[in-house]
Amino acid sequence: MKYRLYNSDLSPFAARCRIQIYAKGLDVEILEMPGAISAEEFAALSPMHKVPILAADDLMIPESEVISEYIEEVETAISLMPDGAEERAKARLLARLGDLYIMLALGKLFGQINPQGRDPELVKYLFVELDKGLGWLAHYLDGSKYAVGDKLSLADCALVPMLFFASKITPLFGRECVLCETPVVHNYYTQTLSDPAVAKVHDELEKAFKEKMGG
Repeated sequence: MKYRLYNSDLSPFAARCRIQIYAKGLDVEILEMPGAISAEEFAALSPMHKVPILAADDLMIPESEVISEYIEEVETAISLMPDGAEERAKARLLARLGDLYIMLALGKLFGQINPQGRDPELVKYLFVELDKGLGWLAHYLDGSKYAVGDKLSLADCALVPMLFFASKITPLFGRECVLCETPVVHNYYTQTLSDPAVAKVHDELEKAFKEKMGG
């Protein structure tokens, strides 16, 4: 099967898919958007017009969670899901916590980066929500290198890019190390960066973030 990933290196959702792709050693053509194809061609791939989109031959799959599940079901040589039902449920729960209670707040904070257009009350509310989400995440982490068990899973693929953005965005609001305030989350994040697939995507995120911020 021929794969193409319509990607943005800065997107935490595309990063989620790239960690999985690298960890599985898949041959995937990664196309950076915008620019790889015209806006009109990209709009024709999915009604959401968002990255990532996975092209699997002629099948177009949007939404990072759906892409990850599809890859996991089709490419079975290396599994990124734990073996037992309880551990699989935990992996799905951790990814869900990240999507709903961490990335949602971070995404809205990203829109408040410019101090001139900042809504202080909204920022205050979003930090309350972010702190709550990080606290809930900490409840389910046990201090290990990986989120579930002793190997990389889809939970890590989802969480690491989100935590990267938490570490980069929140200092712009005066919270110098928001992850440090929840040590179990900070320790998990720093340990997981030693995984080769995670480290590769982390470097890609670092480079893209610096370019975005003019650094």
